[in-house]
Amino acid sequence: MANAVKSHSNKILNLSVLFFALVFIVNFVFVGGAVAAVRKAPDFNLRVLNPALSGYNNDFKLGNFKGHIVIINFWATWCPPCRAEMPMLKKFYNAERSNGVIVLGINVNNSLGGVKSFLEKFDGGITYPVVYANSSVISDYGGIHEIPQTFFISKNGRIMFHWVGQITRGALYGITGKLLNMN
Repeated sequence: MANAVKSHSNKILNLSVLFFALVFIVNFVFVGGAVAAVRKAPDFNLRVLNPALSGYNNDFKLGNFKGHIVIINFWATWCPPCRAEMPMLKKFYNAERSNGVIVLGINVNNSLGGVKSFLEKFDGGITYPVVYANSSVISDYGGIHEIPQTFFISKNGRIMFHWVGQITRGALYGITGKLLNMN
């Protein structure tokens, strides 16, 4: 009798562990590191690194872009997933900027060395504005311990969605589409 109870308890424990593992895996795979957290986007003012390519000639001040959807992408030149998503972000920006959508790259390399030439040469030149992060911006946006990370900011300046990891085309277009349809 005692062995039967112990065996039954072990089965319940094993099934519980399996259930929670399955929930975690499904959440990770289907959500893809996405978090919906509505809060005011911290403002910043950072120098644009690629003015000739992007058309943004001086500093990029987030607060100046109320009324636009702003997609902030934290990245580094040495990060393979970052590099993989950049051509898609470039194409997306070129297609959507006439709809009031702005993509902003925020570089988090340890130093600026090589970043400007990378922006000019990679994928024929990165046409969306790119700035270099300072410690305040990194802290204000949660520490940025993993890259890439993408923040979706609504027309009224609120972070509506935060994606950790390489963003998919479906997520980029889907989330932006929902933000464009919001009042």
